[in-house]
Formats: sequence, structure tokens, C-alpha cells
Amino acid sequence: MKKIYTLVLAGLLFASNLSSQVVKNPYQSFFNQAYIENPSIPKGVLEAVAYTQSRFNHITPTTHGSCMGLPQAYGVMGLVADGKNYFRNNLVTVSQLSGYSIEDIINSPEKNIKAYAKAYNALLQQPNNIANTRFFKHTWVLTQLSELPTDNNVVNNFALNSHLYAVYSFLNKVENQTTYSFPQHPIDMEEIFGKENLKILSSDKIMLNSNEQKINNSQGSNYKTNNPNGVMSADYGPALWNPAATCNYNVGRGGTAISAVVIHDVEGTYADCIAWFQNCSSVVSAHYVVRSSDGQITQMVLEADKAWHVGSENAYTIGIEHEGYEAQTGWYTTAMYTQSAALVRDICNSGYGINPLRTYNGPSCSGSTSSCQQGACIKIKGHQMYPNQTHIDPGPNWDWYTYYDLVNNAPTINTVTTASNTIYDS
Repeated sequence: MKKIYTLVLAGLLFASNLSSQVVKNPYQSFFNQAYIENPSIPKGVLEAVAYTQSRFNHITPTTHGSCMGLPQAYGVMGLVADGKNYFRNNLVTVSQLSGYSIEDIINSPEKNIKAYAKAYNALLQQPNNIANTRFFKHTWVLTQLSELPTDNNVVNNFALNSHLYAVYSFLNKVENQTTYSFPQHPIDMEEIFGKENLKILSSDKIMLNSNEQKINNSQGSNYKTNNPNGVMSADYGPALWNPAATCNYNVGRGGTAISAVVIHDVEGTYADCIAWFQNCSSVVSAHYVVRSSDGQITQMVLEADKAWHVGSENAYTIGIEHEGYEAQTGWYTTAMYTQSAALVRDICNSGYGINPLRTYNGPSCSGSTSSCQQGACIKIKGHQMYPNQTHIDPGPNWDWYTYYDLVNNAPTINTVTTASNTIYDS
């Protein structure tokens, strides 16, 4: 992947996974059996893919689906049956390579895992996958079994490498090795991604001084890019600039003032979202996408332009997509909340007149628009809370109380008690 990723790094940066992301794996016995049946697969690889794609949830279709029309993923391994002529139909590929039926792969967590493992093992044995004793050669197999496009689009290459880096990072974390009982593998990240690329992949944040841009990482080393204007978000410095296809948003807003922020979830992965916004047939975009593991933010549409994310309410809103699924746990991390809230604070300080105290501050909502909709006074709220909507993201697992405190730097709350009632004033 070095050649592809070098193209990506001309204009994009990465941040490292800084916080603990251990979640329960209820299917460990199925993974264990899959390794027994396919001993060529290094232990931990299957869990790494499952964690990256589903956080060990068996994904099933929902009635509302993704608000951006993202192809439906299935099962613990997050496989796609219908990529809508853009994503690859990797569920079909897995079925063909494994001999398991598509129906079984969709419906059974055990067969979903075992089918993927059998397909993975089959690809490992192919003659063109030479020198597979070197761990970095698993990159080819992981790429073949991904749903993400493999084309010459630089942003899609970024998305694919984002997926690969997530898988290898999972395998390299000691706490994952301990929790999920797999050994420390001889994974040479520098060999996989290249020395300079790895410096960027392991970066914590972007720093800019008067004459050069430096990427600062936790080891204290720096990487200098020759194209600071290409990697920086024009609106929010800590974000990457990774533009959506121009067919998926409007330049300008037709004179409508920005006055609100919409909180979404992807109903998929960070990589899926970034790639999907390159697809002109999707007819969708958002201004920002936030990664679960560490809160990395990619900007895809300038704030001055109208992204297509909340239907009739697009003209006056800024949309923020968050990696994950509204009905699942394990996606909305402290790092994600913290970095997303910092972005919202920046938007509130950008002269639009959005008061951060107008962030929704109430219980999470799992219903439809009719039961969850908030009035015009609330300026920072979920997709489900806007008028004329049919989707329910970010759903019942989004912690609005925590988010409100982060956006407002934990403001002091005054409670005045009367003889007959309690009056609350934020």
C-alpha cells in the first residue's frame, strides 16, 4: 500500500488512537473455532476486522437505515451485499470464496465470522499472494475483502488506508492482545506504510507556525509537509481537509445565514463515510466527519457551502457526521465527544451568532421526529430533532448531557427552588 498511500499523504494527515477502546466480544468462541479451521490466519486478525467494522455487533438492517443512504452492512464482519454500484459487494465475494450462502452469512453471527475466515484463508493460499509469511502481505488480503473502492481517487485511497491502519493499530495495542487473547505479532508498520507515512499516521494533531507545518506525535518527532495549504482545513485548524465530490454539495448558501449545527451518526465507519461522499450517485455530504477511536476530524465541505445532510434544513445548518451506529454501543467514545465538542465551540466562535448554551441538554432520544423534535431555540441538536426528518440519529446512545458540558466547558448551573416548583435556567 505504500504507493497508494503516498498519493494520499500529499494532502492528508492522520492522528493516533490515544484512548482505551476495549469493548466486550460476545462471539469469541466463534473466532476461536474459525482459527482452528483456518490455522494460516494469525490470531487477532479476525477480531481486528470485526472491531473496525462493527465493534463486535452483529449488524442487521434497521427500518430507517443510514441518513446518507450508505450501503447496508451485515453481521459481525460488516459485509456489504449491495454496494450500490460504488462500494464493492464483499459479502458476495466472501460467499463465493467460502461456500457459505449469502442468507446464512447475513443471519448467523457464527457463519458470518467463519465465512469471512474461510475466504481470508483462501486468499492467503493464492499464488499471487507471495511471501505471505511477512505479516505486511496481509494488506493485500484485507484490501481484497474490504467493501471500499479501489480506484485512482485520492480520497478513496485515504479511506482504504484509514481502514487498514485501524486494523493494524488494533493488532498492535497491548491491551487488545491481553483482552482478546492474541499474541504480539511482528507487524512492521513502517514497512507497511513507509517511514514518512507512518510519522503522519501516528500523529496526534496538526501544528502550524509562521513558515512551516509540523505534525507533532506522542514520541516527540516531527514531520514537515511541503503542502500546508493542502492538508489544513480552511475552517477548523485541527481537522484534515478531504473534500467531498463537487457533485454532492452546493457552492455557497444562496444568502441564507448559518444558524445551527446538526449532529449525525454515519451508520457505518469513518472510512465508509469519507468514500461515500465521493460518489455522485449518493447525492449527500456533510461538513465534517469524526472518527470514533481518537476523535480525528476530516472536513469535507467548507462551512460557507451548503452540504446535503438534513434535507429541507440544509441551507442554514452545518452537519457533523460521527462514526458508528445509533443502536449500538462502543462507538461514541470520550475522545469523539471531546473533539466534536471542540469543533462545535469553534463554530460558535466563528461569528455565526450560534450560542453554545443553545445545545440540546436533555435525555437521549430514540424515537421519530414527532416525539423527539426540538424547537427553533435549540441550535445544536441531533438530526432527529429537526423538522421534516425521518431519521433518528444520533439515537438513544448519544449522551447529550455530557456533550452539552463539553461544548460549554461545564458551565455552572444555578437552581432556584420555589415553594411549589423548581425553575431551571441554563
